[in-house]
Amino acid sequence: MSIFRLSFSNFKRSLREYGMLILSLGFSVLIFFNFQNMVYSDSMKVLQEFKKDYIDMIIQAASVVFVVFLFFFIWYAVNVFLRQRKKEIGIYIFMGVDNAGIGKMFALEALFMGLSALISGLFFGVLFSKLFQMLLLRMSEISVEIRFSVSLKPMVITGLMFGSIYGIMILKGYYSLKRSSVLSLISSAKQKEITQRNPVVSVLLALLGGVVLAAGYFFAWDTKGLEALEHGLLAVILVIVGIYLLFDGLIPELLKRLIRNKKFLYKKERSLWMNSLAFRMKKNYRTYAIVTVLMICSVTVVAISIAMKQRYEKMVNFDQTYTYQVLSSQRQDGAEIKKGIEEENTVEYWNEYEVLILPPEVMHTKFTNYVYGAVSWSQIKAGAKRAGLEFSWEEPSENQVIMLEHEILISLMGDQTRDKTIEIGTETYEVLGGDKTPYLGNIQSMSEIFVVSDETYASLMPLGQVEFFYNYRIQDLGNADKSRPFLKELAEKGREQGVNIGVNFTQDTLSQDSWNRILYSLCLFMFATLILAAGSVLFLKTRNEAYEDKERYGILEKIGVQRTVLKQSVRKEICFTYYCPFVLTCLTSYFSVKALGNVMQEELFRVNLWSAGIIFLVFTCICFFSVREAWKRLFD
Repeated sequence: MSIFRLSFSNFKRSLREYGMLILSLGFSVLIFFNFQNMVYSDSMKVLQEFKKDYIDMIIQAASVVFVVFLFFFIWYAVNVFLRQRKKEIGIYIFMGVDNAGIGKMFALEALFMGLSALISGLFFGVLFSKLFQMLLLRMSEISVEIRFSVSLKPMVITGLMFGSIYGIMILKGYYSLKRSSVLSLISSAKQKEITQRNPVVSVLLALLGGVVLAAGYFFAWDTKGLEALEHGLLAVILVIVGIYLLFDGLIPELLKRLIRNKKFLYKKERSLWMNSLAFRMKKNYRTYAIVTVLMICSVTVVAISIAMKQRYEKMVNFDQTYTYQVLSSQRQDGAEIKKGIEEENTVEYWNEYEVLILPPEVMHTKFTNYVYGAVSWSQIKAGAKRAGLEFSWEEPSENQVIMLEHEILISLMGDQTRDKTIEIGTETYEVLGGDKTPYLGNIQSMSEIFVVSDETYASLMPLGQVEFFYNYRIQDLGNADKSRPFLKELAEKGREQGVNIGVNFTQDTLSQDSWNRILYSLCLFMFATLILAAGSVLFLKTRNEAYEDKERYGILEKIGVQRTVLKQSVRKEICFTYYCPFVLTCLTSYFSVKALGNVMQEELFRVNLWSAGIIFLVFTCICFFSVREAWKRLFD
């Protein structure tokens, strides 16, 4: 039998064994292909009005992150595959197959597994491409009609990306086998990852892991202000190192101490699985650390998506306070403008403001391209009442101001307005606080406006120029385009008369921010992929370890241990394998999500609960099948 036929025969025989891994790789290919298909296919050209260039940029950025994840996942998958297949190397050596032949055989088997994942991923990616786009746009709340369209370019890009990464890993495994000695190949299946370690070193590593992880939690908690990025980076590094040391030192040390406690060990047949669990934990600590980091990343990704969605919704609500805003250098008749709008739409409410625009040199700032202004307290109070907005500020004194702020996507500044002062002209004013209520609507997002007392406003008049703002909100936002011709004509007539009149349409600003909604949807798909990858790694580990334990459990059954007791022992050991990383993920993700909430200025505790619930359900399902599969291999 040729090496090719033998490799293909082995692949078919082990197809069910590595089905979960192929499924995870295929799902990753499906997601990446659909990312690329959205960029290069004709079906998404309908998004031109939603700034498709920005959306493409976000998708490609997400693709880069996805490729990095896929690189490490493929690296681990191929290494696990080749390591497990080494158990049969001794047989082939005695059959006369040399190292090069063994390397070719296992490289071919890994190649067949990769081709299966790639072909199945592309097939189902093409099959469900329109459904993927519909789900993505539905979650992004973008209502456009899309059509089925698949081009060759995204398939080629996906194939080259996956093939290059997977090919590098196969070549690495091939040369590793080819250059290995016969003795090392024969004994590789019996080699363990465990090395005897001095007890003092074990205790020190356990303490170090706890300290490093606690330091990571501290920096994750303290992510406010200008040091947010620095602390966030430190938190990521320390948490990853801490988790690694936790599985390498602290958890094995705790298990070792529990085993030494005979009262604990000999109750409820714990001796049947606790020693094995301690051995597995020490042997596979790298795998458990990788899985935990993957799950923490998945929770962080979904937290990013929810935070982005919440921030975007607040920004939308902020911008939609007024449907139209008319800006004029001279006073206009706001009631007449309202009548013109009501020829096509019903105005729900409207108001007008007189805003003093201040030049940057008066504000003593180096940011000369920013718009600064002041508005009187009485005007804001009256305008807020007409628009139904809450306004609870008392009138500032002559040396106090209130800063009008706006909703932003991400802020690294924190609350910089409390107990601060600003200088306007020759006077210094105390900033009482910031207010994100959209009293001035979208204009408030593009300028820095201060609410001052009526007397202070009058005293500042010589320093700037007065502009007049007329704001209107209609009942049917879907009919907003009908009043555009009137407002554009109003602006043109004003310019003909030498009056600068500008009109701001809310719908124009909303379409420019649609990339936020796309990013939200992409993060959800990334979350699903990471969870499936983490579950598949544990499933593969527990499945392969069942082969190693078959002889041990067979002996225990022969000496009189009941099969039901042995099955309970297997179930407890496997459940610990899944739920130990899960518990650590819940603990760590609380701090990572808290840090993200600080940066995004959002409350994300519910994200922890929902993401933990989803991971728990997914891991419980995979754990159930792992237990059933282990029982089948151990006792059937």
